[in-house]
Amino acid sequence: MAKYFDKDALTEMNNARQKIFAERERIYKKYKIDILDTDALSSLSIHEVVSEYDPDFNVNFARNGEDAKSKSTLVEHKSTRVEGPLTRTGKPRKNAGLDAAFLFHAMGDLDHPRYLFVAKNKDDLKVTRVYDISSKSNKKLVLNYLLKEREAWLERGKKDPKQMKRDIIALPEKFIVSKLKFPTQLDINGCTVFKD
Repeated sequence: MAKYFDKDALTEMNNARQKIFAERERIYKKYKIDILDTDALSSLSIHEVVSEYDPDFNVNFARNGEDAKSKSTLVEHKSTRVEGPLTRTGKPRKNAGLDAAFLFHAMGDLDHPRYLFVAKNKDDLKVTRVYDISSKSNKKLVLNYLLKEREAWLERGKKDPKQMKRDIIALPEKFIVSKLKFPTQLDINGCTVFKD
């Protein structure tokens, strides 16, 4: 569906773009990091929350390798955008808080020392939920689920090789909430952190 705007709206958007580009240029010249890169913005958002309870947490801005580390522990983080808790009419939204899905490449590395699964509000991009997983039992549940999804993806590819083009598998938030145990729950600036 096409979406066009009048000249006043386009002027307003372009003025905002110019300010955003100016800030991007300033940071790029100083650090050689493009903060408009989706991964960089996501990493900074995650760092803002996680560093509140893990002062050793640091994010990796390199294109390859781990997403982050805390001391010597490497961290894989996955984030996704979700709708807010209310509908447009202000009523509680069905499945709010359970509707995220965290994506992996089926044939990528699935086993990690620590996982961070992050849900961000689509409207304001604020981090609303973090699942911080490093216990042996929770990691095993996550890895087993992902390995089953990989096997299902491979089976679909055997039946129809065209299915191999999209190599994405998902870990649903419902699985995390229903199967994993989180003894610690924190509230950090309106974000709920579930930590094992």
